[in-house]
Amino acid sequence: MKKILSIIILSSLILSSCDNFKGEQEVPSFIKFDGFYMVENPDFIFSQSSDLLTCDIRDVWVYIDGNYLGAYPLPCSIPILKEGKHKIDLRPGIIYNGMNNMREEYVFYTSHIDSLDLRPGEEIHIEKQPIMYRTDRCNIAFKETFESYFINFQQANVINEEPKTMTVINNDSVAYGNSCGAIYYEEQGHNRYISIDSIFCNNKQGVILEIDYNSNIPFEVGIYGRSSSAEANKFISAVRLTPPNNGKWQKSYIILTKVWNTLGYPQNFHIYLEAFNPNNTKNSFVHVDNIKVVHYPNYDYK
Repeated sequence: MKKILSIIILSSLILSSCDNFKGEQEVPSFIKFDGFYMVENPDFIFSQSSDLLTCDIRDVWVYIDGNYLGAYPLPCSIPILKEGKHKIDLRPGIIYNGMNNMREEYVFYTSHIDSLDLRPGEEIHIEKQPIMYRTDRCNIAFKETFESYFINFQQANVINEEPKTMTVINNDSVAYGNSCGAIYYEEQGHNRYISIDSIFCNNKQGVILEIDYNSNIPFEVGIYGRSSSAEANKFISAVRLTPPNNGKWQKSYIILTKVWNTLGYPQNFHIYLEAFNPNNTKNSFVHVDNIKVVHYPNYDYK
């Protein structure tokens, strides 16, 4: 993972703007950029219907001739103290773990690259550009869209009874596709769900969980696994997500690498979701969809 913006965006923009206005040129060129949208990558074999290709790109990370210029919240107008033909690379930026101070380029998406003729005092308008998952850098190890008969989540730690798979609903609460997963909090009940299939990964560079959700109670996302065959399995939380303030669906990108490290990087592990109801909210729910685990390609040790 690359640079992290650990301060408020506005402060970053002020600092980067000051840096950009060094040198002999006093009048900048401008690029007005509207943002990005997701499209299908035909090299991936899984279903990528448009209503399931969700993203939440907040920023654009700008590179000119291979040099980092700055990060800007979208949509934006980017001042550049250069003129003439230059290569511009606009990279999508996201928020990790739902925290505004964890803003980064998202390395698993493609970027928009173009050659522009910059002229001082003039603005070039670039409309929303398509991006997709990168074939050369991205391995989607787990995917659950709740659209098929087999659901890859079941109750965890169930004793003396058959664990139930996660509830699937297909009512007006669904935002993407025809169905979504649902956890309804039960006092003294089973509120933790674990992926049935394990995830295989031997590349430690970065593991991210993408999830769309809406809820009125908080819930945790984490990893379930063990360091070795001699150790007991453990649930390790990566983040606790809070209900959206506006009551609408939102997307989150969750870093799993650190909690995976806590387990000693086992090559096989599971993910889990667990609902909590600290305020005794009535009619509590957690709705989830489009869950993916994305990481760098595995190493081939043959």
